[in-house]
Amino acid sequence: MNKKILVMLLCCTALVLSACNDDNHQDQTTSTDKVTEPTLIAFAKLPVATYAAGPDSGKAVSGANGIYPPFKGQPVQGFSAALKNDDDSYMAMADNGFGTQDNSADFLLRIYKIKADFRTKTKGTGQVTVQSFIQLRDPNKRISFEIVNGNTADRLLTGADFDPESMQRAADGTYWIGDEFGPYLLHFSAQGILLDAPIPLPNPLNSTQELRSPQNQFNKANINYVEPLVQRSGGFEGMAISPDGKYLYPLLEKPLVNDATGQLLISQFDLQKKAYTGQYYWFALNSKATNIGDFQLFNDKEGIIIERDASQNNLGGYKKLIRVKFNEPKQAVAREDLVDLIKISNPNALFGTVREGDIGTGSVFAFPFETIEDVIIENGTTLTVLNDNNFPGSSGRNAKQADDNEIIQIRLPKALF
Repeated sequence: MNKKILVMLLCCTALVLSACNDDNHQDQTTSTDKVTEPTLIAFAKLPVATYAAGPDSGKAVSGANGIYPPFKGQPVQGFSAALKNDDDSYMAMADNGFGTQDNSADFLLRIYKIKADFRTKTKGTGQVTVQSFIQLRDPNKRISFEIVNGNTADRLLTGADFDPESMQRAADGTYWIGDEFGPYLLHFSAQGILLDAPIPLPNPLNSTQELRSPQNQFNKANINYVEPLVQRSGGFEGMAISPDGKYLYPLLEKPLVNDATGQLLISQFDLQKKAYTGQYYWFALNSKATNIGDFQLFNDKEGIIIERDASQNNLGGYKKLIRVKFNEPKQAVAREDLVDLIKISNPNALFGTVREGDIGTGSVFAFPFETIEDVIIENGTTLTVLNDNNFPGSSGRNAKQADDNEIIQIRLPKALF
């Protein structure tokens, strides 16, 4: 493989994306404007028809919303986790590909560096530039089960190998990623090389048992089979890191099998020891919610969880940011509503050009997507939220249009800290 591809991206898109000025520090995160309700202060979007260098893809996909394979290169889509960089760019991790383990063997797992020229009250185009990417790979053969590109030198990882849904960056610059298929924790170098074998999730209620999903690779190969107690598409979806960098808190997307309480498991993982501590907590889903989308901490005990239902293109859907606080281990975290993502004040009409059929773009702005999977705590009063557009299948903004990757910033009326 050409080594330049590992650090450079040639962005081929059906639309023209203008470059952002790296020296132009965005004013939306430094403004001190006061608001009385959660308010949209910045908006940007990456068009759905954005592709990166790489092999053509989508051979096992039927296509949707007017977009059909084969796709010329790799779609830059489906952001399932995002982190802020010091230069105001973001590292945005693509989801597993085209929706399932079986149809994503030609989708390469990557972390993209993107820069948004946010449209704000005073400036900005609302466009997003893709600057580069990190290709996730396993050249040192840390993975013991079969992977798609296992017989190649680079062993590039695909959406048939893992479903990366959450991501944190440690103090040493390495990335920790929560996978939904295993579920596993995956540890990568800053250059995308897998450093350790995938780390399975122990059952805190039975230390001799591993928690596996129906998509677990060892189970599918009938190797040391363990009855799946994690639901399909119910593995790691959110994962917070403690502010001191000592612990990860991976959070399952859905309740365990046969758990009627509606609670989701939050486990504690020691980064120095690279091992679970045995401590755990629960997050109780609202009765209107079906799963979570992300989890971030802003101090050692308090954070934000994205909670959602499975609806899209529905202004009556349930999409919320929930403020949470750890209680004692083995107990449910305290929770309170923070932001209703279907009801965000939009006094400055920041969405831009509205197409026929678009919803939630007026004075009351909405984020009506099925999969809202990224929240970034910019400061005490500003949150950045991104959607996963499930390329090309989701149509949350417009029932007749494939979703773009939208990025919004919300100002809170009361500071978190």
